[in-house]
Amino acid sequence: MRHGQGEYTYTSKGSEDEPITYKGAWANNKKHGIGKQKYAGVGEYYGYWECGRRQGEGVMTYLNQDVYSGKWLNGKKHGQGTYVFAKTGEKYVGNWNNGQLAKGKWVYPDGSYFEGHFGSN
Repeated sequence: MRHGQGEYTYTSKGSEDEPITYKGAWANNKKHGIGKQKYAGVGEYYGYWECGRRQGEGVMTYLNQDVYSGKWLNGKKHGQGTYVFAKTGEKYVGNWNNGQLAKGKWVYPDGSYFEGHFGSN
């Protein structure tokens, strides 16, 4: 049973060529505490974990260099967070609900912005 600090490397179905790695804290055989996970074909997350899921504060850097920094709940963006789009320089600063934009500010590189609700809320 994994418990304490450690590193785990494995492959997942469909990504046998690129291993997934997690280095950080464990409790009762699950990622729990601060850790870093590299996801095959997705990017890298560094932050807090609870019962094997991203939970609390964390930063996800995607392969395309987009970055999300903020709150997580049950493995999804949830609460206050900022998402920066590397290619366009646009960013969203605001609240997330279950992985979806909720209410916040979409800022364009020239300083103009839209502030309000997003999605079907």
